Amino acid sequence: MVEGWPITFGYFTAALIATAGIALASGAQFAVVGLWRRREAMYLSYAMLCLCIATLAFANALLHTATRVEVATAALRTMISAAAISFLPFVVFIRAYTGGPAQRRLQIAVGVVAGFFTWLNLDLPGTLFFMQVTPGSGIALPWGERLYDLAGTASAWGLAFHVLTYLAFLWALWRAVAQARAGERLRGMLLAVCLLAQFAALLWGDVVIDALGHRYPYLDAFSFLPFVLLMGLSLAAQLHQRTVQLEQATLRLEAEAHTRREAEFNLRHVAYHDSLTGLPNRLRALDHLAELHAEAAARGQHGAVLLIDLDNFKTINDALGHPVGDRMLEAIADRLLAAAPADAMLARLGGDEFVLVLGRLANAAEAAQTQAQQVAERMVARLAEPVAVDSRILAVGASVGVALFPAGEEGVADLLRRADIALYRAKAAGRNTVRLFLAPMQQEADTRLALERGLRTALEQQRMPAQFALHFQPQVNRRGDLLGAEALLRWHHPQLGELSPTVFIPLAEETGLIHALGAWVIGEACAHIRSWDRDGVGFGGRLGVNVSARQLNHPRFAAQLEAQVRAAGIEPSRLTLELTESALLQDFDSALDTLRQLANIGFCLALDDFGTGYSSLSYLQRLPLDVLKVDRAFVSELHPNAANPLAGFIIDVAHRLGIAAVAEGVETVPQRLALERLGCDGLQGYLVCRPLDEAGFRQWLAEHHQARTLPQAQRNTPDSAGDIPQVPGSSSRDWN
Repeated sequence: MVEGWPITFGYFTAALIATAGIALASGAQFAVVGLWRRREAMYLSYAMLCLCIATLAFANALLHTATRVEVATAALRTMISAAAISFLPFVVFIRAYTGGPAQRRLQIAVGVVAGFFTWLNLDLPGTLFFMQVTPGSGIALPWGERLYDLAGTASAWGLAFHVLTYLAFLWALWRAVAQARAGERLRGMLLAVCLLAQFAALLWGDVVIDALGHRYPYLDAFSFLPFVLLMGLSLAAQLHQRTVQLEQATLRLEAEAHTRREAEFNLRHVAYHDSLTGLPNRLRALDHLAELHAEAAARGQHGAVLLIDLDNFKTINDALGHPVGDRMLEAIADRLLAAAPADAMLARLGGDEFVLVLGRLANAAEAAQTQAQQVAERMVARLAEPVAVDSRILAVGASVGVALFPAGEEGVADLLRRADIALYRAKAAGRNTVRLFLAPMQQEADTRLALERGLRTALEQQRMPAQFALHFQPQVNRRGDLLGAEALLRWHHPQLGELSPTVFIPLAEETGLIHALGAWVIGEACAHIRSWDRDGVGFGGRLGVNVSARQLNHPRFAAQLEAQVRAAGIEPSRLTLELTESALLQDFDSALDTLRQLANIGFCLALDDFGTGYSSLSYLQRLPLDVLKVDRAFVSELHPNAANPLAGFIIDVAHRLGIAAVAEGVETVPQRLALERLGCDGLQGYLVCRPLDEAGFRQWLAEHHQARTLPQAQRNTPDSAGDIPQVPGSSSRDWN
């Protein structure tokens, strides 16, 4: 009851509740849209704003239907709190709608102010707007509805809140105008209309009701309805735009559909076939192999993969050019197709590599291996025949690796890897041959991989001193005087144990790790020489270090080696660089230039294992060599009464060229005597001494020095290994 007449529920209150419902529904809708669109700020802030407006409208309805001042005051507090909290989502919404920057500091400031006003509203006795709250005289609407209202003394905090509200709406209106001027005219104008409606509602309350004293209700809650319409129109516009885009895309797709259908076959052919030979490509072959592999495993059948690699194609392609090479590949593809079984698939994997997939072989593994082997040999025989390309008759040849399936492999990739391992073995066996994958090959490949990983890890993680060491094998002349020693690298692998250089040096050359490994060996050799000099060890000869062909072919090998040796404080003349004939075969002129640089620097140069390789005498006389080493293959055939003529020939050639001859692998006294008779200058082998570690080599040097200083009468007999007498008539050359 207010002033004697009852409070009634009518259109105005119902409209407030309806507005709250509309705001809640709109907020829920756009909350879902905002979350679906990856938490888009505009929609989520609008949803929060809807929640605030719904609270304000519902609390306004409670206020106007209250029967006690306490209930009305609580409703007013709720309205003011919702209005204060709405500041932050309002600012975020306007910023997001108009496309401005995030302005985190502004949002934090607005949030602090909103929180402050909310706290004041809840803490002050008469709410934020009134210092003290008293029941009002009520509001009578023209259609007979009567509303409850409150009165009281206006608060300065309420005035400040109204000022900030006007500032917020002016800022939002300025953003809308700026948006319209920036080119988004429609969006900016719609926002401005909504803001003006809200602004008009504020003026209605502050001017008509508060300033002029007319008894009308506030319309703040209803002024939010244009925003609901705005967001509905915005979402409808986006949906319409998306529909238009989809329609346009549909039209384009329909326009392109016919062209796509025509091009589909060609694209599929290009995707699964080689453009040069027309054969299936790698992708198609892998798909087909996967199907056959699964079928064979399910039915207990066998199939095979034949990996075919042409042996001399690169030479032909480089010499005659790519056009001739392409026609050669086309002819090879035709020849392979003619020799392949009818139910097999032949594909080109790339370059000069082909694959033949055989399916539905015999059920027994041995019979399937025989079938695959026969097909592979037929392929090799067919490709061994010369091929006519234009006016040229060319011979290529091929190597084939065969892998049977299923045989415990994990999949197609594992199967191809096995075939590749077998192909590698076929090429290593001399090419133009066939190799079937066997289990030991996998073990060898695993060992090779373990060696490569171990070598790379040792080099990259500075583990060389813990795993690698130099052993030393002395070299003496025919009198037994020390000429020097050869440094031999040993690797103690953490898992595989002691490894010979013949195992890991070829791997180091293939992987390119030989440069780092060779540099480490040179560094260790220099360090040992320096320590021997420092400790007064009786080593006055040269220390031989093996040099790889890959090292010699490096364009800056000579300069880098000189810099490393001189930085270690060692004269280059203290080192003998031993190289094999294979180091000279790839690029003789380049190797010769590098050898001349090394000789001019002061290094002693030795040619190792002479007589087992190319052995070109015309090249030999051009090389700046100091030592020619006779291979152990010739030394092992020596005995006093029937010397190997080749060993004598090599020693004679060395002397005629002014080069010292040193024999390797001297193990028996008859071999030594035969070499003395042939005039060999130096001896190296088990008869002199086995390769020793650093401590053992120091001890051998001390014992050897002591033995050489004994009087002649106390020395060993001439037939012993410690004293090698001078053969009368021979010209011993001390190349130290």
